[in-house]
Amino acid sequence: MKLESQRTETPFEVRDNALDMRRQITELGFRRYGKKARKLPNQPRNWVEWSEASRQKWLAVQEIKRQEAEQFDSWFIQNERSVLDSLLRKIIFDIDQANTLNPQYLFECDEQRRLQDEAIGLCNNLKRELAYIGSTIPANMNFIVVTTDIIDKELNLLRGWRKSCNETRAKVLEMEIKRRTKAAEKTGFILMQDVH
Repeated sequence: MKLESQRTETPFEVRDNALDMRRQITELGFRRYGKKARKLPNQPRNWVEWSEASRQKWLAVQEIKRQEAEQFDSWFIQNERSVLDSLLRKIIFDIDQANTLNPQYLFECDEQRRLQDEAIGLCNNLKRELAYIGSTIPANMNFIVVTTDIIDKELNLLRGWRKSCNETRAKVLEMEIKRRTKAAEKTGFILMQDVH
């Protein structure tokens, strides 16, 4: 049995993929999610027949529309970058925390499972946020599809890791039963507490 101070983080694919996912999504944010700048619409066909005042009014209206759209896009993109970044940080934090645990007791198994479940939930939130971005602004869906593929890979890795931890939990449970039985024999008491 290792002491808590001797436990170290082990390198593994779940964390590596999470870091790749963070890099890709950060890069996607810098590319404004594949969104192109808005342009003024082409002049109407009968533009030459319009009076100068009508032309100036039309240009002013179009410029206001363009500025409003740019301001919304800038605010929206900045806000979404922040939301996605906080989700990605939390996913990696939960993975790191769960990975540093080397369960020797049931409560450590439970904590590791809780952290893994939280990372899975955050990955699902990440997918929903990307879908929201794609539906709100005219984003390049190819970027978003590629990014959701790496999120799906991360979800599968997390689920596989969580499943492998069930074997560890069974071993820890067996050790805990032995410890309690040994303590009960030593003290002469019968422990009635359920350890499952």
